[in-house]
Formats: sequence, structure tokens, C-alpha cells
Amino acid sequence: MPRRVPPLRILVADDEPGVGRLVQDGLSRSGYAVDVTPDGREALTRYRPGDYDLLILDSMLAKRSGLELVSKIRNAGDDVPIILTSGSVPGAGRVEPFAFTYRVELLRKPFGLRDLREAVERAVRRPTG
Repeated sequence: MPRRVPPLRILVADDEPGVGRLVQDGLSRSGYAVDVTPDGREALTRYRPGDYDLLILDSMLAKRSGLELVSKIRNAGDDVPIILTSGSVPGAGRVEPFAFTYRVELLRKPFGLRDLREAVERAVRRPTG
């Protein structure tokens, strides 16, 4: 009998409730275990290395930006796969070099479920270190 693999655990941080719900529903239907938090401070409180297999963070989160979270996590030596979502906002051009430097997958808003699933697959396959 094949060994059952537990679902990928994903923490989503987005301060737009509708986006968080859509991401949670779409990824849950794809077999992932998804938790959602509404701001950067709560995401940082909930995240512990090893608890989640992937983080999906909005770059412009309330209380602590996704950019700050990525920087803090990477500077602590944690290579957890991360997807950084970003809309068209002033200063958005700085997100691409940031994503490259900190080894994160970038996903532009608005995105569809197919785009999200593809980003998840790329992020978890991305080499660490």
C-alpha cells in the first residue's frame, strides 16, 4: 500500500479578505492545507520554521509588509519557499530586484487560480540556498 503524503502546508498573508479567501479556497481544493492571516505582524507571529512548506505574502501588508517579512525570514537563514504577491502600486519596480535577491517567486495581482497553482509549483521546486 502506498504511503500517504501529508498535504503541503501553506501560510497566506493578505490584508484583502476576498483575496485571502479565494487563495485559501482554490488551494484547498487542490489538496493543500492553507491558513490565512490578515496582516504581517500576525503572519510573523504564526510562522515558525518547519511549520509551513510555503509562504504566500502580499508585498504591501498592513502592520508589517511582506517585503519586511521576507527580509527577516531570509536574514535568519530560513530558505522556506515564498511567493510574494504584488499589485501595480507606486514603487512596484523595486519588487523584482528584491524578489531576485531574496530568492522568492513573484506573482503579480490580479492573478487567476491557474497562475497561483503554477507559482506554487515553481516555488516549491526552486533550489534553496
